[in-house]
Amino acid sequence: MLSLAAAASAQDGLPSTVKEVRQKYAEAQQFIALMDQEEHIRSQVTLTLKRNVPAIGIQKETVTCFFENFENDKEGEYGFIYRPFFMTVKFNAAVRQFYREFLYDAASGKPIFVFLQQDSIDGSQKDETRYYFGPSGLISEIVKGERVMSQQEAYDLATSLCSTLFNDMNSL
Repeated sequence: MLSLAAAASAQDGLPSTVKEVRQKYAEAQQFIALMDQEEHIRSQVTLTLKRNVPAIGIQKETVTCFFENFENDKEGEYGFIYRPFFMTVKFNAAVRQFYREFLYDAASGKPIFVFLQQDSIDGSQKDETRYYFGPSGLISEIVKGERVMSQQEAYDLATSLCSTLFNDMNSL
């Protein structure tokens, strides 16, 4: 089976240019497309939460995470280790729509790309922010409309989503 981590470990660590991050993004999308084929196992978790929030109404949040699983090679430990490589989050607050994408380095689990999109407050446009991360932190940022959140907030969000979901899965 094709492995993103194997491809990542063949290179020297995290990508260091926007071009390299975009290549990793394209590879992740190809890997997801391959998982849709019958001969590949689809390693995906989708969580959906629907709730009625006062003053907002019905809110729906869907988190989808694609991951690779590897046999645990630590002595005395058995089972699988789950490593995310791509995650999406889609939710609403009243009529405003929000969408997030997180691309992770398959070998280290660190975020390398964060895409944040949301309806502007007045609903006239979509605000978008893209962050590209490398070994030394932020490589580049692209903002269309208003900045959705700061680089540090985006990195922390990506890290916490990944660790919360996969610490729970890896402890099973």
